Amino acid sequence: MTVSTARPAAALPSASLPARSLRHLLVVAALIAPCVNAAGEDLTARYEDGLAHMNAGDLGIAIVEFQKAIQQDPNHLPARVALGTARLKSGDAAGAEKELRVALSMGASNEQVFPLLGNALLAQRKYAQVLETIKSPLAPKTDNFEIAVLRGRAHFELGEREAAGSDFAHATTLAPERPEPVLGQAMIALAETRGEQALALVERALRLAPRSTEAWFRKGEILRDRGDDAGALTAYGTALTIDEGALRVRLARAAVNLKLGARDAAMQDVEFVRRRDPRDLSAAFLLWQIYQRAGDAGAKQALADVSGKLSQYADETIEGEPLLLRIAALVHYANHDLVRSDKYLARFVELRPNDTTMQRLHGEVLLALGDAKHAIDALNPLYRQSPDNLDVLLPLGQAYLQIGHYSEAESVFARAQTLAPNSRSVISNLALSRIGLGSVDGALTGLAEAVEKDQGERGAQMLLAVLQFKGGDRARALTTIEALAAREKDDHRVLNLLGVIRAGNGDLDAARAAFARAAELAPDYTPPDYNLAHLELVNGDVEAATARLEALVARNPRAEAALMALADIALEADDREAAARWLEKAVTAQPDAVEAEAQLVALRLSLGQLREALTSASHMVERHPEHALAVESLAEAEAANNQNDQAQRHFREAARYAGFDGAQLMRIAARQAELEDFAEARRTLQKAVNSSASDEARNALIRLEIKLGEYDFAANRVAALRADDAGNALADILSGELELQRGDALAAIKAYQTAQARTPSTLGALGLADAWVAANDIAAATKSLETWTASHDQDEDALHALALLYLRLQRLPEAQVLHERLLTSAPEDATLLADLARIYQLKGDPRARATAERALAVAPDSAMTLDTLGWIMVTGGDAKGGLELLRNAISRQSNPLVRYHLAQALQELGRSNEARVELRKILKSSQPAELIADVQRYYDGLPAQ
Repeated sequence: MTVSTARPAAALPSASLPARSLRHLLVVAALIAPCVNAAGEDLTARYEDGLAHMNAGDLGIAIVEFQKAIQQDPNHLPARVALGTARLKSGDAAGAEKELRVALSMGASNEQVFPLLGNALLAQRKYAQVLETIKSPLAPKTDNFEIAVLRGRAHFELGEREAAGSDFAHATTLAPERPEPVLGQAMIALAETRGEQALALVERALRLAPRSTEAWFRKGEILRDRGDDAGALTAYGTALTIDEGALRVRLARAAVNLKLGARDAAMQDVEFVRRRDPRDLSAAFLLWQIYQRAGDAGAKQALADVSGKLSQYADETIEGEPLLLRIAALVHYANHDLVRSDKYLARFVELRPNDTTMQRLHGEVLLALGDAKHAIDALNPLYRQSPDNLDVLLPLGQAYLQIGHYSEAESVFARAQTLAPNSRSVISNLALSRIGLGSVDGALTGLAEAVEKDQGERGAQMLLAVLQFKGGDRARALTTIEALAAREKDDHRVLNLLGVIRAGNGDLDAARAAFARAAELAPDYTPPDYNLAHLELVNGDVEAATARLEALVARNPRAEAALMALADIALEADDREAAARWLEKAVTAQPDAVEAEAQLVALRLSLGQLREALTSASHMVERHPEHALAVESLAEAEAANNQNDQAQRHFREAARYAGFDGAQLMRIAARQAELEDFAEARRTLQKAVNSSASDEARNALIRLEIKLGEYDFAANRVAALRADDAGNALADILSGELELQRGDALAAIKAYQTAQARTPSTLGALGLADAWVAANDIAAATKSLETWTASHDQDEDALHALALLYLRLQRLPEAQVLHERLLTSAPEDATLLADLARIYQLKGDPRARATAERALAVAPDSAMTLDTLGWIMVTGGDAKGGLELLRNAISRQSNPLVRYHLAQALQELGRSNEARVELRKILKSSQPAELIADVQRYYDGLPAQ
């Protein structure tokens, strides 16, 4: 956390800038340097000419000028944004989308580009992608009826019903005579099991538009959902009398007829659709179901056909339609692709929570993927509804067993045994449940069938010891395994487990003796050697551990664990080349060694070998498409190569495959937040709350919910944290962050003061200063940090925050001293350098420009450093050179202060009309009254041109 202060403009020392919205922002893009082509044509002049033509409506000429500018310099960000704008205005939506996406990848301002990109996507009817653009809090609430309806539908398909309802209500106010938003509200009512209200809304829509095929179709869907198949068929029939070519209605009618056993009627509608559109996925799916239910030989080919058609749909398209979701889930399940099936099932049951068949299938798929906790969440409601359904009992019991809830597992399997007393699966699972409860006697009846026959009682005892150990009862685990070791003195597996449990109980010497004896008895059995090497590393004997591991590799060149351990040792010694060699050997020896290859990908990324890392990660995922670590590695490589859309998609998949691995979920959530995939980051953190990283995940989730404006959720979590530990200062700090974001600065101040009284910390000190700033009491913020740094004079974060406050208060000598001091320990800190350059500029110090140039050299893609040097150049008499840097800065961050500098540069060049355009953008925005007043005075004083 840092104090949110903004730097004053040199020409406007009285301007009061927003406390939190003008933070310095570093982005990734290319520096635009002044460029002159062979013919002597100035790149900046070409770009400026293009702007003039676009403003005059000469779009064709403007596009040509911008294209030529980009040909001269493909990294000219302002020209890229302008070309996208001109293409959109000319009607070339696809071309506009392409240019605007490139601009975003180069670091263009989201606030500037998102509305343009949203319009381009709307023009192409890419509705799933539209939501990704217009759901941003930066996007203003639209007064366009069609966009409001589309946004509502997109929110609905994402399960964001409150937001969808708000958009549909807004659309109704824009056009009360139109039925579309009313139908949207009906869809929400149906999803929330308010069937009567849904039907009433559809009837209202039909009164507005009695011959609306869509309204009759929706009525049929509602009746179908309520189990009124006959009524649904009537509604579909009415829709088809209005429009016999309504293919979606025919497919819905075919599905109902297939359910009712009217195979010929269903086939008739399916064939009608296939004649009209042979590529139709739903028709292919229904044909497959017709063949499958009849046991027809054509089912296999029909499945291949529907699979091929499904592969042509983008994920965002599938996720936007429940019908497509159902098809995708069932087809991928039939093709044994459980990961994709789970993905689509999760989305489907979110939208259609009353579909018990799909919910049960989702539970089974989650269990097969190792996600037992969520499998329980899916199956438990079905168990309560149908407690004697074996199809529900078996997977539910297995899920409880997987997460160690042995009591619940025993209860479920005991009930199952009354229904299927001779089921081997039920008997063995019941035995395992009783072992987990420590009831060995109660498990003996079925235990022989629960373990491999050649292990006998030894296997049962080892299993019991492992379960006790994993369950945290290490003393009982030690008793169990020692009793077994007394009988099985020369069993190397028993001795190795004895060593593990002894080590877990802290008796390292006894553990070492057990491992050594196991290694002596079975030289080819490698686990004892790994465990001995681990103990040597714990004792700091790196040389002995390395020698032992190298001996293992010499005996077995394919010993993946040893090779990876040697790589870890090399990394600890910061010998990355040696680490890479060991990892390459591990991957060569074991092509399926995912952990080794993932480490190698990470190492290549750290060495800047981005393309090599991406290639390696892609091959890894081809071999292991459902391995969480492999997919996470691919996402990291894609992000490093600026393939952010693909990275977001693969991070989502990695979170799904990760089960409840807390550390991995936290890594993924952090990367999702960095990539601004906030909704998925929130889902990942919610999953991580149930993992071993629960406390860390809870805190991160609270902060993310605060950032997203989900204040009620965040407040409830903070209250729960405070209830768990009334003396925990973290609850007060998080409460301060919440109140600050809510806009209640006084409540935030109180929360931070309470936190500091409990447990003083840098986090609390900086938060308190932020709260005073938000309360417009800069003096109090400064005093609080002065008090803190007086007793914590090495706290560089607090000192930096104090330096920014000094700058804001124009206490330039003190600001200069602190900045120069901080730079001695961080000489390449671009923010410190840029701020110091501002200080020098305000004091008239000739070092200003050189310091700003140094900041730009450190961070050439930063809007802050571009603005700093650009403004210094303008005020130093080089308005033309400064203008180019300021144009680049405003493309990267839509900051009113940068725009003000840009307007003044244009005015210095005698371009008053263009300066007015930029100033009007500031005047129309929500900024502090004092800044707006300064801008208005400057605007009113501009001469006519």
